[in-house]
Amino acid sequence: MTYDHLLPIFLQDKRTTETVNALAFDLTSGSMGGGLGIPVQSVGIIMSINGVLQLFIQALIFPLLAEFFGVWRLLLYVTVAHPIAYVLPPFLQLLPRNLLYPGLFACLAVRSLTAILAFPLLLIMIKEAAPDKSHIGKINGLAASTGAACRTVASPIAGLLYGLSIDIHFTALAWWCSALVATIGAMQVPFLNRAANHCHARVRTAARCYMSQDHPRNETVRIIIEDDA
Repeated sequence: MTYDHLLPIFLQDKRTTETVNALAFDLTSGSMGGGLGIPVQSVGIIMSINGVLQLFIQALIFPLLAEFFGVWRLLLYVTVAHPIAYVLPPFLQLLPRNLLYPGLFACLAVRSLTAILAFPLLLIMIKEAAPDKSHIGKINGLAASTGAACRTVASPIAGLLYGLSIDIHFTALAWWCSALVATIGAMQVPFLNRAANHCHARVRTAARCYMSQDHPRNETVRIIIEDDA
């Protein structure tokens, strides 16, 4: 949620210098201040294109990746890669003007491939980890409440960090603090319990079943359950 709050502010915030190059990036002097200086109208267009990109990833890319890697493995990948999405944006200040927009959309693609894919993956894993179907409503309600609470606190925290970064002329502070939180989340991966999830199970019939006069309804149908894991 901090990403969505920081992005439009960072895009339209004016640059501290007209010319930005690799020599201007100095962590010790804190010369990496300000934003990208993009006009407000262009920021709106960028956000719209980003929305279309997210729809494309969730509608087309997500099913392909989930089928290729599996839900569990894909969740691990996007969780471990998530901090990268917050590390990259401050480095956009180092790009020349002709490479700014390609670099920006590359950062947005990385963010969408990690954050946007994580939401349906988490919902699937929560459903599969439920001890009983009667508990799914309660579990989903708690998950939605937790997400709403994070949205509530993310905006003021991100705004506070960005304001502090302006005071010390170091814009990367707000982004990299979020990267730190994402890293803490990624560090929980070894403690996740794979055995409790059965989302890779497939069910197929051992033989074709016909419901006709020649095959009475009380006929026993044998099935075989295969686990991809």
